[in-house]
Amino acid sequence: MNENFKKRYGVYDGIDTCSFKHIPEISFYNHNYYVGLKRGNSVTHDLLFADSDDDNLTDWYIINGNSVTYIGYEFTDKGVLNLSDVEFT
Repeated sequence: MNENFKKRYGVYDGIDTCSFKHIPEISFYNHNYYVGLKRGNSVTHDLLFADSDDDNLTDWYIINGNSVTYIGYEFTDKGVLNLSDVEFT
C-alpha cells in the first residue's frame, strides 16, 4: 500500500463498521450505503458503499462524485474494516 493512500484513507483502518450510519433509503440486498467519517479539513462526511457477498466478506468503497475508490474489506464476523488499496480476492 502506498503512503499517499494510507495518509488519505488511514482513518478507516481497523474501524468498527457498526459506527457508520446506514442509509436504508438507497440500500438494497448486499449493496449498502453509509455515512462515513469526516476526513482532514472536510466539511462533509464520506459516502461509503459496502458490497457484500452471501458468505463473510464485504468490500468497502468511498464515493466522491463520479469517482469510486476501493478502501478495504471486512470479514463480517469480525466487524472491522481492513484498509487495502487492492481488492481482496
